[in-house]
Amino acid sequence: KKIEPEYAYPKIKSLKERFKIPYEVLIAGTNSKTDAAKSLPMLNHIMSFPTMILIGKDSHVEMIHTGFSGPGTGIYYEKFRDEFNTTIKKLSQ
Repeated sequence: KKIEPEYAYPKIKSLKERFKIPYEVLIAGTNSKTDAAKSLPMLNHIMSFPTMILIGKDSHVEMIHTGFSGPGTGIYYEKFRDEFNTTIKKLSQ
């Protein structure tokens, strides 16, 4: 199913305001890996959803994280959190 901008953009705006996200958020398509691969052909392949891509000020990809690693995933969450925080600190300098 196609994501309509009228539906998605207000939700993205709300998410950015709620979490004070100062950077752009991109919707690359639906939950179809084929559609996402068309939107992001520079990636070898989309392995799972969600996929997070952190891009530095120099336009280079700094980190790609696929899948969900929330607090309930234990050690995987801790590893993701540490890697994410380290990358964000690096990109914020």
